[in-house]
Amino acid sequence: MNVYVKQLACALARLGICCDVYTRAYSPSLPACAAIEPGFVLHHIPAGPLREISKLDLLEHVGEFTENVLERIRMNPEQLPNVIHANYWLSGIVGHALKHALEVPLVTTFHTLEKIKAKDRAVPDDDISENLRIEEESKIIYCSDQVLASCEVEADEISTLYNLDRSRISIVPLGVDHAFFSPGDRDMARKAIGLPTIGKMVLFVGRIQPLKGADIAVQSFARIASRVPDAFLTMVGGPSGPFGTEEILRIKHIVARERLNKRVYFFDPQPHEVLSSFYRAANVGLVPSRTESFGLVALEAAACGVPVVASNVGGLKTLIVHGSSGYLVADRTAKEFARYLVKVLEDPSLARPLQVAASSLSTRYRWRDAALRMQQVLAELTAKELVECG
Repeated sequence: MNVYVKQLACALARLGICCDVYTRAYSPSLPACAAIEPGFVLHHIPAGPLREISKLDLLEHVGEFTENVLERIRMNPEQLPNVIHANYWLSGIVGHALKHALEVPLVTTFHTLEKIKAKDRAVPDDDISENLRIEEESKIIYCSDQVLASCEVEADEISTLYNLDRSRISIVPLGVDHAFFSPGDRDMARKAIGLPTIGKMVLFVGRIQPLKGADIAVQSFARIASRVPDAFLTMVGGPSGPFGTEEILRIKHIVARERLNKRVYFFDPQPHEVLSSFYRAANVGLVPSRTESFGLVALEAAACGVPVVASNVGGLKTLIVHGSSGYLVADRTAKEFARYLVKVLEDPSLARPLQVAASSLSTRYRWRDAALRMQQVLAELTAKELVECG
């Protein structure tokens, strides 16, 4: 989501649309505002303690954040916003209040929605009440002048699950920064990040939590370890949410039990641009998420010429052409993921066309195109009456 907000704001600013982004201040040393580039200003808003806090604790500071954002906006009455764009449900609560205070349209990108996340879920993803979040998301949806989806699949899910007229949903696809994410030399990439240059690399990038399926990644690799003896698995990401620490301990237990300690490499979360080296280093990417509204990891991997084996869910369905640029796994089990991993790793004559097709498919997604589509949505909104709060 951070990548989305930054890249879209930059692209909009380059089209001449001024963007003010408001985020919670997490340190007393942060400036009140900072110019990221011409037309794009980042505002640090105090709300709660001036330190990093858990995402689960943000909800109790939403009211204070809303009041302080409104105060910051009103400090410069000549530059009141024409549109509020909220990202995620917590920001949606803020955006909902700002819409009524400023009487401007509200556009919302949820990134994840509780009703979608709850499908096929055995345990909660966090400690926030499912009913509370669904109630808040529903309020935001019905008062949003437009809800943004990244693809047709997500738009259909929102329309069906929340009974929202399809005309109230606009598709604004994500993009990828092709200056950073592009094919490159695999050996050089591995040397740059300290990984073996010999052998076949499977890559998982994502938060370590049940939703992202890091356990399936490890179990899938364990199934192919003897059949592809020179393969190794690289895991990039840190524990997230209330079950993150428990999940990473469970994953490392699986690694130890399968005697794969020397073949599985763990890396902490990496700066976004550095991830390109991890993608280039890989032979195949693995995205076994339970849900994905879009699947930016799969897109960035594809842009680096890496075929991806992913769950057949959400936006991943639009980013991967099954059998051409990668593989979509309908039965989300380690056995099925392992079956497709072996196909890619054992057959170089198959892997090469997959790499080319993945890279080619990624060229459809650019942040400038996303900004142009957003510009169109905004122009249409400003010519309409505000949606009345549902």
